[in-house]
Amino acid sequence: MAAAPKKTSKKVEEIRTMIVEKYQENLLLEGKNPASVFAFCKDLEITEADFYAHFNDFGQVAAAFWMELFHKNISALEGSAEWEDFRTREKLLSFYFSFFEQLKSNRSYVLLVLDQKMFNLKKGSSDLSELKAAFKKWLNQILIEGRSREEIAGRSKFNDIYDDLFWYQFLFLMDFWRKDKSQGFESTDEAIEKSVNFSFDLIEKNAIDSAFDFGKFIFQNR
Repeated sequence: MAAAPKKTSKKVEEIRTMIVEKYQENLLLEGKNPASVFAFCKDLEITEADFYAHFNDFGQVAAAFWMELFHKNISALEGSAEWEDFRTREKLLSFYFSFFEQLKSNRSYVLLVLDQKMFNLKKGSSDLSELKAAFKKWLNQILIEGRSREEIAGRSKFNDIYDDLFWYQFLFLMDFWRKDKSQGFESTDEAIEKSVNFSFDLIEKNAIDSAFDFGKFIFQNR
């Protein structure tokens, strides 16, 4: 007797995407997690085994949204012809600009998540724990490249904390974007540019002028 055909990788990926999208839709419509994995799967017309083949719980589904957004962003950036010619500062700027551009398409969901205090500027969130690890790993790679090209000063006492500082910068920008009421989120774009320039001036040189400019901007946008 012939064995039953296995699900193709495409079908498996389709199920994963369906789960993430349906979870977002449920949260937007109901304002809370589904009552159970059983109820969620019944509504989606998949088995619980299909769900658990990808996720252990709804927390992992929520985290998957951020990770997929991150990997999609990095893949697009690193696949561009000009990426290898960018300086470290330009790479981080490009990452932020494209990441927050992608967030616009999911703003209702992201605001709901943030407003439910699943996100905390000081402590972060379990939803963002995987994103934090992936971001810091990627950032360390471009910082190492920057030091090898002498774009970044090698300071032994601070090298090990740069990834933490930039992660808090990322959280700051996320919170800024959440509160941004400007047309087309122009203030967020400006915050990205000024905060990145300020941080790189600190790890390079000429920090005073940049610090004053950034401080003035934050004061005006309180």
